[in-house]
Amino acid sequence: MNIITNNHQRQMACLAELPDNVRADFDYVEDEFDARFVRYLGCWYDVYDSQNITRELGFDQFKGWDGIVSDTYFSGVVFRLVGDDEVIVGRYFA
Repeated sequence: MNIITNNHQRQMACLAELPDNVRADFDYVEDEFDARFVRYLGCWYDVYDSQNITRELGFDQFKGWDGIVSDTYFSGVVFRLVGDDEVIVGRYFA
């Protein structure tokens, strides 16, 4: 598994801070002021809506990461939470 990241800490945004055309994609979020979104490579992600990575589920190759969003069977985005409202984002591929 290859993971590419610049280890840059990104500030998470709340729903109220997102552009209007993006907010509609996250209409399931009830708290507009909960910092949980991050923009990465031109796309907005809900960090709290990612799959939690644990060793029990067999995610040993993602050691050190907290969440994952799959784009395809072989690629996707990984998240590492830093503090209360910052995240490090990376891309993975096999």
